[in-house]
Amino acid sequence: MSSAIVAKLNKEDIVKDTVKDLAFDVLGELSVSYAGTDDVQLGNAMAMDATQSAPTIKFTPFDRSQLSSDEKLILLMTDPDAPSRTERKWSEVCHHIVTDIPVEYGSQGEIAISGKGIVRNNYIGPGPPRNSGYHRYVFFLCKQPKGADSSTFTKIENIVSWGYGVPGAGAYDYIKQNNLQLIGANYFMVENTTVDFNYDM
Repeated sequence: MSSAIVAKLNKEDIVKDTVKDLAFDVLGELSVSYAGTDDVQLGNAMAMDATQSAPTIKFTPFDRSQLSSDEKLILLMTDPDAPSRTERKWSEVCHHIVTDIPVEYGSQGEIAISGKGIVRNNYIGPGPPRNSGYHRYVFFLCKQPKGADSSTFTKIENIVSWGYGVPGAGAYDYIKQNNLQLIGANYFMVENTTVDFNYDM
């Protein structure tokens, strides 16, 4: 199952463009569901207006022994295609960070992500520039270092390039800087052909 997930991430170059050289142990399925629309299915196209409110997210490990109840998780969401997939001067854009998510198993072996933990950066729905092509919106789930106090994690003050000031910087840099372990991922794509946004980047 983990190889199938990685294959779908590779289909749209998620690993090459965002994971880069990070160790990535796929420990389970990261499920992402938006109200009133299809679930996120590792690369499907979604309507922009259907993804403006935060989704329901859960993680189902392949093996529960790999995640213990004394561990904490972090959810990240990023757009590596800003302002477009061929021009990335604003890339990556930080769309969401939630830390300190407890490992609490539900009746089906799932871990609820939504509504848990500490929101460090509020959810921002997709808003790609008009006619900029499809943008990839990527969710990453990571383990926090054991005993880590999330208040010491990097504070993202600017969503553009995740505040690192270098085009192309983003989730990769945040994961490395905070010694996180990447364990799950999912993504969808959105194209905007109708709405003109005014950006102040």
